Amino acid sequence: MSQSAQSPAGTGPDASEKIPVLSNIAPSIFVPLQDDLLTQEPPRNRIERLKRILQTIDYQREGVKENLLYMFEREKTRIVREAAEIEKAQGPPSIKPGLALSEIDDIIANMEAPAQPGRDYNVRDVPLPVPMMVPPNASLRDKTVIQLLNVVEQGLGELEGFERHMAGIKDRYLVCLEQEMARIDDAGKRPEERSGARRF
Repeated sequence: MSQSAQSPAGTGPDASEKIPVLSNIAPSIFVPLQDDLLTQEPPRNRIERLKRILQTIDYQREGVKENLLYMFEREKTRIVREAAEIEKAQGPPSIKPGLALSEIDDIIANMEAPAQPGRDYNVRDVPLPVPMMVPPNASLRDKTVIQLLNVVEQGLGELEGFERHMAGIKDRYLVCLEQEMARIDDAGKRPEERSGARRF
């Protein structure tokens, strides 16, 4: 009996647990088996085998995505906890003054400015941002925000790259399945009726 891909996402890190820095996402590929290999009936033919492979690809893809989301969420939790511990030890941060009135006027003026004629403002392709460097003189909270943004951007990049990788694998097996089904369909036909027959 098939089951949904299970990841540790259901049980978040305990508040007292020391979370290590996320340095490797390779463990995300490990997903619980979908079926009992000892009791499962072997596939009867190539078509059934290919269909099972396609089901396994979908199951593995969802499981790895859950694992990746869990790992990046855990890393976000680590960053926030460490920042909270440092801030607790250092005391509350000093509050920076707000924007000067002249800066506010400039911002409003930019927002009210008309669009440039002929310019296309549609965003068609957003490249993955380069991770932001944390300025050495940044405040603790600014450093934390930058670190969190970098984790989110890295997570999106990994998820999108994995999705493209799995789509390519699935497409390859779909082609194999179509070819095998066509081969079986052609088996009972005369040579000139087969799908691969040449037309003169």
